[in-house]
Amino acid sequence: MAKIIPDHWKENSWEEKAQENPLYAVMTMPDMKEADPEAFSEKHLDLFFAKGRRLAERWVLPSLENAPESGHVVEYGCGAGRILNALVERNIPCHGVDISPTMLKHCALHVPKVESLICLDETGTIDLHDGCARLVYSYAVVQHIDKLSVYTRAIEEMCRLLKPSGMLALQVNCEDYSYLQDGVLGRTENFEDYSLHYNLVTNKCALHENTTWSGVYVGLDYLKSCLERCGTVVEGIEPFNTAKPRAQFVFARKRS
Repeated sequence: MAKIIPDHWKENSWEEKAQENPLYAVMTMPDMKEADPEAFSEKHLDLFFAKGRRLAERWVLPSLENAPESGHVVEYGCGAGRILNALVERNIPCHGVDISPTMLKHCALHVPKVESLICLDETGTIDLHDGCARLVYSYAVVQHIDKLSVYTRAIEEMCRLLKPSGMLALQVNCEDYSYLQDGVLGRTENFEDYSLHYNLVTNKCALHENTTWSGVYVGLDYLKSCLERCGTVVEGIEPFNTAKPRAQFVFARKRS
């Protein structure tokens, strides 16, 4: 069975997706498509948290090794706790942040030992104090934000929480990598509701209109400048999915 995203998920909110099918919204694989939105089966939970452990081991724990020893770990967009659970199992002090009260309800039920769960307010502010985190990470979250101003605000908040020398591990969709040709990355111009993508070798341009499923395809220059304004420096970028070159993991450190 192929992955099928409902057409209305391009328009409705993350909370609406969570109410309809929280596991499939987070993990869009065929086995999750018919998951009960209220009573998760043991089979679905095993699949869900096993994937979270693999993601944590590959993308989160290595960053934690390079982070300061003290402070919390914060997941921006924790959903139902897929990755967060893998850290809590290791007794790592964590906070989870999400925009969806329904997702946080499920996370509280299935990851009860997490230190706190915080719902973003209407301004996108996280109710945690500056510099509380040694690591902030976010996977498959900002790629669903459909407004550039909201996307920017999310990055600002993640960086605000980092303590000096703290690490940010951020998975993004950056179309510049899809336009890589002859060793030359593409270039993106981001606007509030859409983006323009340029192949710098052929000079061809394409339009991407943001939706609440396929959100901002951030330009690398814009992302780096935003992180720079927030006092962080990019230390590395790694491809997350070679089949989808736009999917990249960005690693940045807060200045001391």
